[in-house]
Amino acid sequence: MTFDGRIRFAAAAWQIGYVAVHVWWAIDGAPAFLKGRESYFPGGWLPVVLGTLAAVACLAAAISHRERDDTGHRLLAGLNAVAGVALCVYSFLFPVVLVSLLFEGPSEGIVTSLLATGSGALGGILCLLIAAAERRRATRSCDACGRVHGRSPESRADATPRWAYAGAYLAVAGYLARMSVWLVDTIAGRWPSAASRANGLSWTAMIVFMLLMSLAGTLLPLALAHRWGRLWPTWVTPLRGRAVPRWLVLGTGLFIGASLTAYFGIAGMTAWLRGDVRGPFLPLLLEMGGYTLWGVGLLLAAASYFALTRPPCPLPAEDRRAPAPIRP
Repeated sequence: MTFDGRIRFAAAAWQIGYVAVHVWWAIDGAPAFLKGRESYFPGGWLPVVLGTLAAVACLAAAISHRERDDTGHRLLAGLNAVAGVALCVYSFLFPVVLVSLLFEGPSEGIVTSLLATGSGALGGILCLLIAAAERRRATRSCDACGRVHGRSPESRADATPRWAYAGAYLAVAGYLARMSVWLVDTIAGRWPSAASRANGLSWTAMIVFMLLMSLAGTLLPLALAHRWGRLWPTWVTPLRGRAVPRWLVLGTGLFIGASLTAYFGIAGMTAWLRGDVRGPFLPLLLEMGGYTLWGVGLLLAAASYFALTRPPCPLPAEDRRAPAPIRP
């Protein structure tokens, strides 16, 4: 068995362990020390179903994983992607619990909650890694750089796809929707809020925060989509034509995009639908919806930026060909 095959079986074993624990909890009831801090979504049999889906996906990918045709690889990539996303969404409280532990210190049940949410998040990540590997085999990507030569962009100067522009301007639209609520609150004298004033936040701190927020809602998404976000433009005389540091733009876009999508798009929308968040409908829609579109748009534009800014393929041009098709 290859190392890759052992990793896949290990991932399946992890999912089976996750399912076993949650079957126990579904039958006897979740332990009191979790205090409802495993997920925003209902517990019970839902994590059992998600874990079973993930276990089946990982096992299917582990069994004879090199003896499938392209269609088989695509099906397994899709199955593992669905299972991985579902587990990560269910375990969204993991980063929240982790931040609470780091900044507030240990409290009753927090370590157990961290382990419960972390096990689901790790299971989801394992599924997503297997999905990415299956997709590479299905597309017969280059072993040296991960591109599909002839279809993937070869350099930073290549054209940005239209869907990446759509994502970038969707993010800007989401930012403007959110800022429309802030503008109304400012005119009405509701900003800064009483809580901000009570916490002693200075005007300088709030202005700096709003400035950074505005950059993340305008400059960042446009930099992810436009050529000047990959290669310094001509008006930046000392650096013109040189590569913009990849992770300066990509890392920021992924972090903010994932944070907004997870916090507002998943947790916030779920809480709103459950009635845990109350307030006027239109301002809440503009705020929650704006943040969600902003996050999703950043992730779309970041996906294109990731592909366009890959390091150059180390193989000579004449050797840049995809691996031979996999025969069943």
